[in-house]
Amino acid sequence: MRNTLAQRLGKTILMFALGALPLCGCMDETYIKEDRTDKRIKSLKISHQAGGTHDCVLVHDGVWYVGFGSQLLVLEGRGKKILRSERINPNGEGGPITDLALWHGDLIGVINGDSVVRWDISMPRTPLLIDLISAKELGIRPRAIGVLKNTLYISGDGGVIRASDGEKFLAGATITSKVVDTQFGPAVPVGRRVQILENNKFAGAASVLEPLPASAGLPGGFAFALIGKQGSTIGLMNPDLREISGEPIRGAFRKLTIANGRLWAIFDTEIVSWDMNAGKLESPIYTPVKGARDLSPLSDNLYAVAGSFGRGVFHLNADNDGDADTFTDAVREPGRLEQSLFDGRRVLAGSSEGFWLYPIRGKPTISEKSVSLSAIPDTKITLAWAEAQIDKGDGDPLTFDEGQKIHFKSSTAEADWELPPNVWACVLASVDGDLWVGHTDGITVLSVETNGESSKASSGSLVIVKRGELRLPGPILWIHPLRTGLGAVWVSHFGGLGVAEFTPNEPSLQPFSKPSSSSTLN
Repeated sequence: MRNTLAQRLGKTILMFALGALPLCGCMDETYIKEDRTDKRIKSLKISHQAGGTHDCVLVHDGVWYVGFGSQLLVLEGRGKKILRSERINPNGEGGPITDLALWHGDLIGVINGDSVVRWDISMPRTPLLIDLISAKELGIRPRAIGVLKNTLYISGDGGVIRASDGEKFLAGATITSKVVDTQFGPAVPVGRRVQILENNKFAGAASVLEPLPASAGLPGGFAFALIGKQGSTIGLMNPDLREISGEPIRGAFRKLTIANGRLWAIFDTEIVSWDMNAGKLESPIYTPVKGARDLSPLSDNLYAVAGSFGRGVFHLNADNDGDADTFTDAVREPGRLEQSLFDGRRVLAGSSEGFWLYPIRGKPTISEKSVSLSAIPDTKITLAWAEAQIDKGDGDPLTFDEGQKIHFKSSTAEADWELPPNVWACVLASVDGDLWVGHTDGITVLSVETNGESSKASSGSLVIVKRGELRLPGPILWIHPLRTGLGAVWVSHFGGLGVAEFTPNEPSLQPFSKPSSSSTLN
């Protein structure tokens, strides 16, 4: 019995010793822990995007051309079905299409602030991109286009460019309206002043000009909009650019256009149209609609309407589809987003035009819920290496310098980072130790320059570096960090919403496996 007990005890000791061998290996002083850190270079990219504003619409030969973010949508009929979608730039690399015009039978578009593009539409349902001129090549940031006697003029930040020879006019001016032909020569509104291109002389007071058709009974005259703080005056001018009739309208002005002999003024909350007769505006029709931006005639009675609400068809007079002054065939999109809440999985965002529930990387749906107006975007953020704040400027509303730079302050140093001209910061967020800046042109990610394991912020200097950048239809009003880090959900005022993340530039390497000698591929 003693031998049996001794044998059992010996086996137990042996099994314990064998079981301890792996632990001894782990305790080996020569063991080196494997570094599994992802060393791949990462870039800021859009991993998902939804919604946005239909900024402009042009109907030609029964085909709709709609600027929807950086896409050109091609539609027909009542506009509910998309025939084709042409994307000018990859997501995160371009602004929205905000203006369209016909020139020499081709379609010309403005990629707001970025470029001017040209499509061959000889086959209307399949436009072919044939030319793209960047802002750098133009020498201005384009905002609007006008066609005068088959000559194309491009207006923008920096002046006006004549496309035929590249000559620049009104250099340095910030211009958002199109050039028109007057008895004084080509002219353009600059702010509230109409300036003659050739000599920069003042010719009249208007923010927007639209040449009148012969049916208006005022040869050589213009429709005009004069934009003010609380509203705008809409009226008619004679060939000398002097007002002869006008009507004040409250609200945010968006567009002035003439279609089927009527003058249309588009505001954020309504569309107003008039008959024009012998220099007078008559028979006004006031149509409540939230978020309209542009319209184009489909027929004598039907009009394609586009905006932050989406798109639809407006019926001027009663027809087989229903009463006068009504909309049909609406396609909704999350376009105007002013308030936003994030619970880590979903975003609830919207405005007076409606609220939308957006599951991360999912499809937004209209929601009955809303967000309290007490929530405001962050303009001051504390980071591990500094405190960051959007600069408030000099306090003068005429200088437009509020939001033009970000001020950083650490315990040992201060620094400023300036945004490009005519770009303004709107919101700040701390994401994985970096500062994400939402602005009118998209998102910029800033960090502090590092030296080894310690940042220069701790050594008496503060050097700010740009880690990533996205060009998006802005302004970006909200940035919600993802719980996983390295990314965030962004919400644009008029450009929809989506997810931006730092992702590797190349796929991860798979472990190499030597094929078997019996493989049928040998």
